Amino acid sequence: MAVQPSINAPAAFLLLLVLASAGLVESLSVVGRVRLKLGFGKALREDAVARYFEGVTTKNRELIASCFPAEGASIRDVCGLSQDEKTATRDQLADRCMEFVAAHPDCVVHFNYPPTALGGKGNRWVFAHWYETGTWSGESLGITPQNTPLSVEGQTRFLVNDDLKIERIVVTRTFSDWEKMA
Repeated sequence: MAVQPSINAPAAFLLLLVLASAGLVESLSVVGRVRLKLGFGKALREDAVARYFEGVTTKNRELIASCFPAEGASIRDVCGLSQDEKTATRDQLADRCMEFVAAHPDCVVHFNYPPTALGGKGNRWVFAHWYETGTWSGESLGITPQNTPLSVEGQTRFLVNDDLKIERIVVTRTFSDWEKMA
C-alpha cells in the first residue's frame, strides 16, 4: 500500500504563495481561493468591501464597478421608499455612486466600524457602519447644488462571494438633501 504524503493547510498556502510569486501559478486568485477554502477568507472579504468604499472616496468608477460580479448584485435599501430587493448591473451600481459623488465632490467615507467579516465558518457577510462628510456643491442629475453639508450615515451588510465580489447589499441609512430631491 502506498503512503500518501500529507501537507497541512498553512504549509499548502505558503507553497502556493511561493509558486505564485515565482510565476509558476497563473494568478494570485488561485492563492486567494485556496485561502478562502482553508478558512482564511475573513480579511480577503473585508478588503473586497474596503475597496468599494475606497472607490467612493476616490471617485473611481472603475474601482467601484470592479467590486461587483459581471451579472451585478442585489440591493435592499431598508430605509428607501421601496424596501424590495432589486438587482442592478455593476455599471448601474457604479453609475449611481458616481451621480452621488458628482453632487458631493468632496465626499469622504469614514467608519464607526470598518468593514468587518462576521464570524462563523462559511459566513460570507461583511458589516460596516459608515458615515460620509462633504458638501452638496456639485450638479448631478440636473439638480442645482444647495451647498448644504453632507451628513449621512448607515450600516451596511455586504455578501461577498468566493470570487471576492459583492453580490448582495442590505443597507440601513439616512439620505442626503440631494438624494431627497433626486
